[in-house]
Amino acid sequence: MRNSWKKVLLLSLVTVLTFTLAACSGSNNNKPSNSPTAAPTEGTDNGAAATDSGVDATGWDGSKYTTPVTLSTVKGIGTNYFFKNGETMENNVLHTYMKDNLGIDVKYDWVVTDTNDAYKTKLRLMLSSGEKMPDVVTYRGDLETVNMLIDSGQFMDVGEVFDKFAGDKYKQAVDLNADTWLPVVRDGKRMALPVLDYAYNDDMVLWLRQDWMDKLNLQAPKTVADLEVIMDAFVNQDPDGNGKKDTLGLALGFKNTFLNWMSDVSWLFGAYGTMPGQWNKGADGALAYGSIDPGAKQALATLKTWMDKGYISKDSGLKDDVSGSEFFTKGQAGAIVGRNWLPDWPFGDLINNVPGAKYKAYPIPAGPDGKIGAQSGNPSVNGWMLINKNAKNPEALIRYYNFFFDNWANPEKGSTFENGFAEGYDWAKLPDGTITKEPEKYPDLFKDYADRTHLVEPIYYSLTFEGARIPSLYADTMIKLGNGEAPTTPYESQTAAVRKPENVDAMKIVMEQKDIRMKNYFQGPLTETMKQKNELLNKLLNQTYSKIIYGQSPIDEFDKMVDNWKKSGGEQITKEVNEWFASASK
Repeated sequence: MRNSWKKVLLLSLVTVLTFTLAACSGSNNNKPSNSPTAAPTEGTDNGAAATDSGVDATGWDGSKYTTPVTLSTVKGIGTNYFFKNGETMENNVLHTYMKDNLGIDVKYDWVVTDTNDAYKTKLRLMLSSGEKMPDVVTYRGDLETVNMLIDSGQFMDVGEVFDKFAGDKYKQAVDLNADTWLPVVRDGKRMALPVLDYAYNDDMVLWLRQDWMDKLNLQAPKTVADLEVIMDAFVNQDPDGNGKKDTLGLALGFKNTFLNWMSDVSWLFGAYGTMPGQWNKGADGALAYGSIDPGAKQALATLKTWMDKGYISKDSGLKDDVSGSEFFTKGQAGAIVGRNWLPDWPFGDLINNVPGAKYKAYPIPAGPDGKIGAQSGNPSVNGWMLINKNAKNPEALIRYYNFFFDNWANPEKGSTFENGFAEGYDWAKLPDGTITKEPEKYPDLFKDYADRTHLVEPIYYSLTFEGARIPSLYADTMIKLGNGEAPTTPYESQTAAVRKPENVDAMKIVMEQKDIRMKNYFQGPLTETMKQKNELLNKLLNQTYSKIIYGQSPIDEFDKMVDNWKKSGGEQITKEVNEWFASASK
């Protein structure tokens, strides 16, 4: 959701993909090996001068620490994390590889399954109780939590360590977007390291149950009104054929926010010209909060109608992004709005739960006045890494990240990671030499799998979420594959091996609809009034929204809420946001 305050440099494409495909990287000088413990023969450009002995002051000999160093951290395990029998977050093939080949040993103070914001909640509890933070905290999600971590005073200015130790690929990727650092700059100091993502990876498409569409002879929707016709058929014409009225039109989850990354509803607000939960630029050039825009009132009125007609579940207000998606993956709802890579996860659950189910991506539909709007995703950053002031080897985290840029993000042919991270984990070789990533078809090649319906991808275990990602690489590759061109690089081959045709088609839609992106123009730290009032104001907004949707308050309650929001600190926040924007735009 990073948006520019200057003319932003975006080479080729601007970023984003989350959970899915492990990438790879260029300039890898490794010898070919199928072993997950094969050591690189040459190290990355770590930016530190070595002594005559070839070892720098931190004990780095160009490829690893001569004396292993430890980084303590905490971890939220996503529902797309899978392990081989006997392996855990604390003991796995990636952890062993990094310890053996880089001399970096990652230790976990705690690990939590990250459902219902469990990871964020645990971090915030640590902050509120004044607990000592680990050497490294990685976080992707709301900037408010990032701000809270920074404001705790436990983390260091990472500017100097970045300038000194970040490799060329990392620096070049950061420089693609002129405002990458903005959210974490305090008094000129850079307080967190950006984790980079793929361009356009967070952009939204509409997913529909294609088997239901075909059964009911429904046509592709171009407008919200067209989609309502489809949802009505999904609810009332028994698309699953069980003789019961137990299906839904659209999978939603708005327990925490109306600007979700999955089971999203913000696109409906976009159909009325606004985007909730972010700061949009008006015709006068000033920034205004999208949640109080008159267009939001129209969106809420539409959502109430959908609730009344049974198009959306009455439990939607109790579901977050992920649990809301289960309406679709359990076969109950016929539509969901989310990112291009949902076929990778969680749509596999739909196929497991409903054999024979089919899905297809469609463009985001237009509103009654022809408006189409969707959240833009984050054109450069997929998360942040904070380093404790007391960490003994703060540079170790950057060397860890450099390794993935140099060896994983776009690997060369014949390199260690040409086919994936480790044989028998995220890839295997058939007798004819063909590489497969299908454990369900070849169980003998993927031994000790606890669940053969999901590929075990060790790259997710990394401190940096998915190793490293070169911003333009994913979209460029997907368009190439979508145009019918054959893959020619290891990255392209890996992408072709794991990306389903529906995923490729969805990415083509994203690129064709890229002009519908609505930017969040505020990328600065929390303002003083935000720090004091955000929790109160967000509660006011969410409660009013929910009451209107559930029919507990009349639609005109929206106008009263807007007045209260302004009087309760919103007006002052708007002033502060625009002051920041004017300053940042100079």
